[in-house]
Amino acid sequence: MGTLLGYLGRTSWILDLIGNFRFQYLWLGVLALVPIAWNRWWVPFGVVALAVGLNLLAVGPYWWGSIAEAAGPDRLTIVHLNTAAANPDKAAVVEFVRTSDADIVLLAEVTPPLLRLIEDANLDLQPVAGTPGVTPIGLLALTRDRSITGRLTNLGVSEVPAVLLQANLGGQPIEILGFHTSSPGQEERSSARDDQLAGAGQRVLERDTPMVLIGDFNATPWTGAFRDLLDTGLIDGQRGRGVAGSWPSGFGPFKIAIDHALHTGELTTTEFAFGDSAGSDHRSLRVTISLAERS
Repeated sequence: MGTLLGYLGRTSWILDLIGNFRFQYLWLGVLALVPIAWNRWWVPFGVVALAVGLNLLAVGPYWWGSIAEAAGPDRLTIVHLNTAAANPDKAAVVEFVRTSDADIVLLAEVTPPLLRLIEDANLDLQPVAGTPGVTPIGLLALTRDRSITGRLTNLGVSEVPAVLLQANLGGQPIEILGFHTSSPGQEERSSARDDQLAGAGQRVLERDTPMVLIGDFNATPWTGAFRDLLDTGLIDGQRGRGVAGSWPSGFGPFKIAIDHALHTGELTTTEFAFGDSAGSDHRSLRVTISLAERS
C-alpha cells in the first residue's frame, strides 16, 4: 500500500510523505518474501514481489548510476549542516566548523546565540553571506578562500531567503546556491517547499555558469518536486554511491535523505558522504566538486 500510494504524492501532501520511504519499502518487502514463500502464499507473494520490483526501479539508480570522471586536479569541498535551532550543544557546532577542512561551510537554522559563538571563535573560515539579519533562524555561509563572494537571494513566490556564492574552479566561474526549504508537515508548508524547489529550478534554467545546489531540501529523491528539480538538468551527487540518509541523525533503519547536493552537467562529484551531526537531528553532508571530463 505504501508503494502504490507513494505514486499519488502529487495529489496529496500526506501521500507525498508516504512516498519518501522507497528504500524502506524495498527491504521490508524483500524480508517479507521469505516467510510468504515458505508458506506458499503465492498470490501475496506476487503482490509483494511487484512492490519490491517497483521500489527497486526507484532506488536502483542510487546503486548503479554512473559518475562522470573529473577533468583535472582542481577541487572544491563544501560542507553543509542543518544545525537544528533547538540544538543545546552549540559549542559542538562551532568545533564542527573549526575542524571541517572545507572550502565552504553552509549552516542552516543558525540562531543569534550560535552566530555570536561563531563570530567569537576566531575561525579560519569567515562569514560571506547569511540570513540571520533577515530571520532569527537562518542560513550562514563561511569560506576559507577570500576570493569567494556571496550575497542574499530568494526562492519562490514567497521569496524565502537563500545564499548565492560565486567561486572559481579550475579557471571556471561557478555558483553555489544554498537554501533550506519549509518542512512539509502541513499542507501549506508542503506547498511552500515545492514552491521553493521550483524557484531553485528556475535559477538553474536561467544560469550563465555551472551551478551547485546544496542544503536541506526537506524532500527525498522520490518527492515529485525534487524530481521536477532534477528535470532542469541537475545531477544528484548521491547517485551511484548507494542509499544513505541524513535525517534523523543517529542509527536506525528509517533514516531518509533530505539533505542534498545537486550540480549541473559541467561538474562532477568526487566525494559525497554524510557525517557528524554535532548534536543536531541532521547528519552533516560533505561533497567535493570538480569540473567533469567532457565526452
